Amino acid sequence: MLKRNQNLTRQDIEPDDDESYEDFMDRCSDEIGDEDVCQIIWDNRAAEGIRFKTTAAKVDGLEFVLSDETPDRMDDVIMSDGWDLSNFKENPIALFGHQSSFPIGKWKNVRVVDKQLRGTLELAPAGISDRIDEIRRLIEADILRAVSVGFRPKESKPRAESDYGVFFTKSELVETSVVSVPANPNALAVAKALKISPATIDLVFAGKGATDGIKRRGITGGQADNSSTGRKGTTMSFAQRIIAAEQRVNALRDQLAAHWEKTDETNVSDDQLKIATDLNEKIEREEKTLEALRGTEKSLGQQSDDGRTVVLSRGATAATTHQPARPFNLPKKKVEPIELLVRAGTVQLFAHIHRKPVDAMMRELYGDDEQTRAVLDWATRAATAPAMTTVTGWAAELVQQIVTDFMQTLMPKSVFPRLSSLGLSLEFGRNGRIIIPTRSLTPTIAGSFVGEGMPIPVRQGAFTSQTLTPKKMAVITTWTKEIDEHSVPAIEGLLRDAISQDTAISLDSILLDTNPATLIRPPGILNGITPLTPTAGGGFGALVGDIKQLTGALLTGTKGNVRNPAWLMNPQQVNSISLTAAPGVGAFPFREAVSRGQLGGWPIIDSGTVPLGEVVVIDAADFVAVGGEAPRFEISDQATLHLEDTAPADIVSGAAPGTPATPVKSLWQTDSLALRLILPINWTIRRPGVVAVVSGVTW
Repeated sequence: MLKRNQNLTRQDIEPDDDESYEDFMDRCSDEIGDEDVCQIIWDNRAAEGIRFKTTAAKVDGLEFVLSDETPDRMDDVIMSDGWDLSNFKENPIALFGHQSSFPIGKWKNVRVVDKQLRGTLELAPAGISDRIDEIRRLIEADILRAVSVGFRPKESKPRAESDYGVFFTKSELVETSVVSVPANPNALAVAKALKISPATIDLVFAGKGATDGIKRRGITGGQADNSSTGRKGTTMSFAQRIIAAEQRVNALRDQLAAHWEKTDETNVSDDQLKIATDLNEKIEREEKTLEALRGTEKSLGQQSDDGRTVVLSRGATAATTHQPARPFNLPKKKVEPIELLVRAGTVQLFAHIHRKPVDAMMRELYGDDEQTRAVLDWATRAATAPAMTTVTGWAAELVQQIVTDFMQTLMPKSVFPRLSSLGLSLEFGRNGRIIIPTRSLTPTIAGSFVGEGMPIPVRQGAFTSQTLTPKKMAVITTWTKEIDEHSVPAIEGLLRDAISQDTAISLDSILLDTNPATLIRPPGILNGITPLTPTAGGGFGALVGDIKQLTGALLTGTKGNVRNPAWLMNPQQVNSISLTAAPGVGAFPFREAVSRGQLGGWPIIDSGTVPLGEVVVIDAADFVAVGGEAPRFEISDQATLHLEDTAPADIVSGAAPGTPATPVKSLWQTDSLALRLILPINWTIRRPGVVAVVSGVTW
């Protein structure tokens, strides 16, 4: 563990080789009590190895500023024109928190633009990992906006305008991570509102997701105010200054040692001598500053106004009884009348629990405080009713009230993301349409047996194509500025989450219906499919009969060419399969396979959006989904809206003077906000015969 003493050296506080950024910052902060110093240590943990620099900026979509030429906490600057990206681009894996065991995607289009190293984060597809899906939501909510580059310095030189900064003129990019530097003070509330799991909150907020008074490093690297530090001992401002000064001295000594290591002492140039002289002068100046700080810390001890001794030296204890020492620059606490009343009630309660005299318990808890004793005497001797939560004017006002966390509704899992991950997923990008060529099911260019010297037949392949154009799902919801500023959890996060969940259900209802495609919606996958007749009688025989029907229909429709089949069914149907026993033997032949999420070797996609009693089988290899990888959320406080949830109209439609819509609301005039979802999406089935369904199963 780190030791807070005057002999603290850089070697004492090096992070372990396998220690993550979050673990080191927690460990360092617990001992030092200054997160700025800990960040300095992390950023400079290995002069000859990998260094780290964190950058936080407004995220444009998933386009991040990975690094720029602004000085970091050690006044170091990475020059943008000196980046070597060749090795990184061969394997541009994106990590979280510099943890090699936690890849979350990859970086695309990494390049230097306007003296900034920029890159686009391509997260792993939705549905592959719950943790990555939560990271995606935190990025979209503007909570995770910071990235940290790991790089190897190749060439560097001291900064003339800085006491200890360095110009890294050439650097090799090794890895780039998304790191947990929250972008706003309400970040934890927003994260909870987004239904982020406790495990991910602990990861992102460095294990402090369940505590009050959280300290966070903001965009500028400062610390959030926290009246209760929760640290060991008493953390004073001079102690923090001393530790920072010690780190500056050690950093300068490291620079001086590194300078002489690469200098030939037998042929020292004037420039090399000047650099060494400047570094020696800076070290001497920092050592004098450090000595002055230590002397000041030692001499600043004095008596508080109530006679208790307060010593500012680190590790010292206050000579007092019952009450903790108070820093010299804090006034004596003023005890409010209501607190005196609470003290009196506390003394009586503890005296009853521990079976001690009231006077003895009062001295044990609060010493000989005269105000507390006077109120206690009045409370115990006066003829009055006891404090009760229902007595107005006596104790009812003391009852604390709290609004609990939003109770989440259990929503069904969506079919679409899991089905699209088994099929072909595309993106429109800048394209207005996507043409998908497909082979005909009938063989047309098959080889034939021919005799010696006989002509070989010439045949023509048969291909078809399907064209997909962008279609979109969209919705708008509104709320007032007052509820936006005062709601806990944050209403915006709740509404984003609710829109995403409800849209997923609506998307599945369209995906699983029998309607054809129109100009505004894709076709249901059951369009044109005649349902099979369910096997009667229930039980094991009906289950096996329906499985045979469905698999047989799929194999027949695809002429035996099934590549990636999957079942779609309601969770209750899945449960029925595992609980259906074979007659006579009492065994459950499908239970083990269903527990692995399979039936007959084919994966099961279970969702409450699949109607009860309906079972679908599909060759997912022929399901093509375009878009749908991430919804686009936009907020406005300027728009004018037609408040209609079924048949919205233009604000004014038709020829002049037109027909005005009603009711209409101006967000600007009513001090309100609106959140809009835009989800570009489309899908199709590439060839017929790849879907079969049975409705009204009896098992």
